Amino acid sequence: MKAALTNYKNIAHLPDARRLLVADSISKAGDWILYVAMSALVFEAGGAGALSLFTALRVVVPFVLGPWAGRWGAVLAPRTLVVLADAVRAALLFLAAIAAGTHQSAWLLVTLVVGCASVSAFHGPAERRFQRDVIDPDQRASFNAVIGATGTTVIVVAPVLGGLISTAVGNVGALAVDAASFLVSLAFVAAVREPTATTPVTEQPQTAGLRKGALATAVRAARKDPAVLACVMTQAVACTVAGASLVLLPLIGDRLHAGNGSIGWLTAAVGAGSVLGVLIGGSVAKQGQLLLCVTSVVSMGVILGLLGSSPSLLLALGCAVLVGLAANIPEPMYWTSYAERVGESDSSAFYGLVESSITGGFALGGVILGALVAVLDVRTGTWAVGLGGSMLALAAFVPALRHHRARATQPLSWAPAADSAS
Repeated sequence: MKAALTNYKNIAHLPDARRLLVADSISKAGDWILYVAMSALVFEAGGAGALSLFTALRVVVPFVLGPWAGRWGAVLAPRTLVVLADAVRAALLFLAAIAAGTHQSAWLLVTLVVGCASVSAFHGPAERRFQRDVIDPDQRASFNAVIGATGTTVIVVAPVLGGLISTAVGNVGALAVDAASFLVSLAFVAAVREPTATTPVTEQPQTAGLRKGALATAVRAARKDPAVLACVMTQAVACTVAGASLVLLPLIGDRLHAGNGSIGWLTAAVGAGSVLGVLIGGSVAKQGQLLLCVTSVVSMGVILGLLGSSPSLLLALGCAVLVGLAANIPEPMYWTSYAERVGESDSSAFYGLVESSITGGFALGGVILGALVAVLDVRTGTWAVGLGGSMLALAAFVPALRHHRARATQPLSWAPAADSAS
């Protein structure tokens, strides 16, 4: 807890850091409010088929566009792109509210949401680039810890908030509130000072590499450094296991006959563990404890298996806390590593790849677990996903561990070496 308070104190006096934190929280909350309200509206207008298409497209579109959106977005300054993205998303959601209020086709609603998801694919990488540029290097670890904690808290609170807003003003009103939230986020981002350019002219980050394949650029950036590649692969595995855990929660409640309220308790337990994990990870992010990251993600898969096999709700709640804890301890280290080790000219496509791996991992984990449970059973399917994730995470870190062992004069961490690419 002392380390967590230190992280907050390190950035609390920075006005731009506070604005970025507020903007990020509002933007994330808006995404969840959109999902809650639009899911109900699409189902009412088009039934289960339209809802399935909406759910799939809101995940698939950002996943597919990620690296290309990051690279194409590099032609604009990060702050400019974030502001434009928020403005366009607000406009699309106001149109969606009008369409829903006038009882237009469900397919028009889906089209508008797909457009919003497409714009979000540009927003995520640009937001990460902007945060990296604004926050000084010696403050990045603390900032990443705090933004991880606030972001995780939003994920827990926002769906409940979305439900309350929909109850109070209706689903159409919730869309209008959501659109306004993006404008508020835009205002906070616009108030952040433009970072001083420090990139050499010869690198030309805004245009360099646009002729090259975006995905190839992102993969090359990851492969330059074994630690960065390990972070990307392990983050994707962790998100896949996390996606499986979200699908698992209602199955556990049903198997234990714990009632509908059990889903809320289990979700809150995962959220509480996630916040605690980010705070712990933030306290050691500057040291870049590679072994801690390996242990966390590998153990996450085992804990998922235990969660699926829990004989009581109390034990399931404990495992849910541990899943969130293990998944999020490495989060501040991931983003600190990316900020310090990925070159400016590669950062746009690289951050797009990372955002795609996060989105795709959550979706893939749910799909895999659902399929295994249908073929096998809850316990067996959960252990298969968990142990598979653990083995993949361990395999992802083997090159990085070998790299650090070869450099015996340095501590076991992913702190950037003096000769690493900047």
